[in-house]
Amino acid sequence: MAEQLLQGIDVPPTIAKDECIYCYETPFNNAPGEGAAATAAHALNVCLHCFQAVCGTHRELHMGVTQHSCDAVHTAYLNVAKVEKPRRETPEETASKKIKLQVTEKSEDELYDTLWKLVQCSDDTEQVLLEGTSTDASATPPKITQILRAKSKELADQASSWELEIHTCEHSRNFDPESVPEAPIDTSKCRDCELTENLWLCLHCGNIGCGRDQVGIEGHSHGLGHYNTHTDHCLAIKLGSLSKNSSDLYCYKCDDEVKFSDDNVTLAKVLARFGIDVASKTATEKTLTELQVEQNMNWDFKMTDAQGNELVKLNPNDELGCGLLNLGNSCYLNSVVQCLFNDGVPQWAELLAESIGFEFPLDVVYPDGNLKCQLIKLNNALRVDPDHYPQGIKPRSFKKCVAGSHEEFCSGRQQDAMEFLAYMISQLDTKYFDKATQSDNTVSNPNDLFRFSMEDRLQCQNCGKVKYTYGTEEAIQVPLVEDDSAQDLVERLGAYFSGETLEFTCPSCKEHTTASKRMRMKTFPNTLVVSPVRVKLVNWTPVKTSNELAIPGLDNWEETLDVSEYTAQGFDEATEQLLEDAPEPESASAFVPDAGAMSQLLEMGFTENAIKRALYATGNNPGSGEVAMNWLFGHMEDADLNTDFEPAPASTDSSSVDAEALGNMVAMGLSESVCHQALKLNQGDVNRSVEWVFAHPDGVEKNTGTDGGSNSQAQDREYGQAPDASGTRYRLQAVVCHKGNSAHSGHYVAFIRKHVSGHDTPQWVLYNDEKIVLAGSDVSELRTHGYMYFYARV
Repeated sequence: MAEQLLQGIDVPPTIAKDECIYCYETPFNNAPGEGAAATAAHALNVCLHCFQAVCGTHRELHMGVTQHSCDAVHTAYLNVAKVEKPRRETPEETASKKIKLQVTEKSEDELYDTLWKLVQCSDDTEQVLLEGTSTDASATPPKITQILRAKSKELADQASSWELEIHTCEHSRNFDPESVPEAPIDTSKCRDCELTENLWLCLHCGNIGCGRDQVGIEGHSHGLGHYNTHTDHCLAIKLGSLSKNSSDLYCYKCDDEVKFSDDNVTLAKVLARFGIDVASKTATEKTLTELQVEQNMNWDFKMTDAQGNELVKLNPNDELGCGLLNLGNSCYLNSVVQCLFNDGVPQWAELLAESIGFEFPLDVVYPDGNLKCQLIKLNNALRVDPDHYPQGIKPRSFKKCVAGSHEEFCSGRQQDAMEFLAYMISQLDTKYFDKATQSDNTVSNPNDLFRFSMEDRLQCQNCGKVKYTYGTEEAIQVPLVEDDSAQDLVERLGAYFSGETLEFTCPSCKEHTTASKRMRMKTFPNTLVVSPVRVKLVNWTPVKTSNELAIPGLDNWEETLDVSEYTAQGFDEATEQLLEDAPEPESASAFVPDAGAMSQLLEMGFTENAIKRALYATGNNPGSGEVAMNWLFGHMEDADLNTDFEPAPASTDSSSVDAEALGNMVAMGLSESVCHQALKLNQGDVNRSVEWVFAHPDGVEKNTGTDGGSNSQAQDREYGQAPDASGTRYRLQAVVCHKGNSAHSGHYVAFIRKHVSGHDTPQWVLYNDEKIVLAGSDVSELRTHGYMYFYARV
């Protein structure tokens, strides 16, 4: 019977066999004691019909699903358990370990013994047809060997723990080695002090200067000082990093690590002019990338307080949830998910569970690609059975399902947590909640907890008439003063809401004058997300700052943030007059898509309405077919993608944007339509506009209208609650922190206030990937590295 069963299967080359499709059970077992291998506690069943893996608990569910949705019940399985081989490491091997950017994985056969059983299931019975181990490979049937040796989709993701990209810059691309003076130099010490390590060579003139002072590395910044007095000498190389395979090239003008475009041929030529043979050099100091990884690992693994004491480890339970293992550079996702599912956003997880339930649908045979199934799987692990995962879980299938169509979030690169929160909210709305609401209007969307209505008041300074515009927001991004000073979050919020003055052509008095622009909150969300803008542009390169912020409620649980002074008052008929609407241009109502792009995309099989929608969203520029195609691939599951397309009404806001600023932003590869919207919303400030686009890559749809007057137009739906005594006061509930020089590198963690046994008041609990610890009383990191502050309405 076993031979007949195996003959009828066709084994695929790649099998996802490291995790159950319904939970996070794996086949891996820690090294047992003598004689314990036969009783491995963890195993998976690879279905021999669809080649998905299910644990023992969920095998019956998979059979029920296939009975409901397939031609035949899937009853044949290969039960696989991996038992870790005892590992021994000598003291010398331990001492010689060093940080590596590429982690070379041993084969599974080197790490584990494999136990397998070929089983046939029928109702509640299980018949073992064959069984064996990897140590007796000669007796294993070829088809079973194929399954055991099939490439694992999950192991491929573990090849690299850190993925850090280094690019060229205009200064490295245009550098001329022939312009460098040819003269041997003394590289033994800094020319301005006695330091003999952390030395940087100016590639323009040969000056040797010490680097900046860092943790564990002494430096007096004489290399930077040389650049400050010779601003055309921007490229420098770290001498201690030099070898034929490594080098640290830094551009002071771009304030970033860069590289030459010719595999360091240019570098070798320059160094030769100074009498340095790079081929004979051996690196004696850590590279910048290694230092950054070390900083990440110190944050990641040295879980100590300011006094060096180990933080108290907390075990997963129903109150705390469980940890999330890092998938390489997925700490940004881990931090956001913990805040959503673990009370960083009160009621979010409860409303989600009410919508999706706890039972998997019987009509989904392949749950890895189904968002509802992935939400159930994640929710069950974090909220229902967290104690089953003391080592944490890998949210790989959730990440792939949510972000698989996004060029950046599907990658292994580090990403911006604020951008990911906005993207995840959008994806959940589009792929699940919009559809769920259409079929059942009682479904509550937990993402509505973030949303509120913002009033934008524009007043002509010449005639005094006003215009009110209303839009739905999900967060407040607060600009900081661009220096290194300590700042106060309340003061920065006040500056954000104080308004600005901008140039304006008034549709009522017809004068080119100025207008005051001011925002206020018409409604208030259940959870207010406040994100200080810690990323600024330096030479068009995003650089992260670490200003210390005074944060309401950080040290004292009872202290609240009161935003009542930012309450919108709306249109006052007794004292205000409305601006007249600007006449709509004749061409505004007729959107004409680019003919070439339309023809190209029609040939690819897209519908006319979908193509128009894509071209409209991406600027409709000549030759924009590829950009529109990428937009279409990212919106394939939009419910309205193929419905009749009608362009949005032309904006009645006559304020224009600076053409040069718009051109500069578009040159960065950003969508022209979104850049135009960003410049309007940020009063022409390019830095803030770029930051806004990073947070809203697809823009936002604003519902506009006037609050009062005969021609008032209300929003389709108003989120949040009207102001009252409690609706404007908020208590700090969670913080996502980021440590690193850029939002696209470094490390994210989440701090959430939780009830912890033995404490009368909520305590800060640190979620650092798979580790959960009591944060203690030192919360200084939340002041200097806080990236997103979650305030819950009192």
